[in-house]
Amino acid sequence: MTRLKKTTSLGDALRELVRNLGMEGKLEEQQAVDRWPRVVGERVAAHARAVFFDGGKLFVECDSATWSQELHYMKPDILKQLDQSLGRPLVRDIIFTNTRR
Repeated sequence: MTRLKKTTSLGDALRELVRNLGMEGKLEEQQAVDRWPRVVGERVAAHARAVFFDGGKLFVECDSATWSQELHYMKPDILKQLDQSLGRPLVRDIIFTNTRR
């Protein structure tokens, strides 16, 4: 009699692969960037774009100094919302820079 192999869902297989490759942290960091529009909403996301995550800092490009300043004042609330969205306090700081699109 032959044994049946245990089946694994694709999601479980991918999670195991990411863990085996030691990329869990990088995946979480990318989630912080990807969730930015959902956390801040469409209106803010139209003027400020998360571009990368490094060393606990999320770097966000704003299309004007006005938006950069406004978001700086909103930073504590945004950090709390990111923590809730990610399920843990991954983002320690947000760095806002100005850029023209």
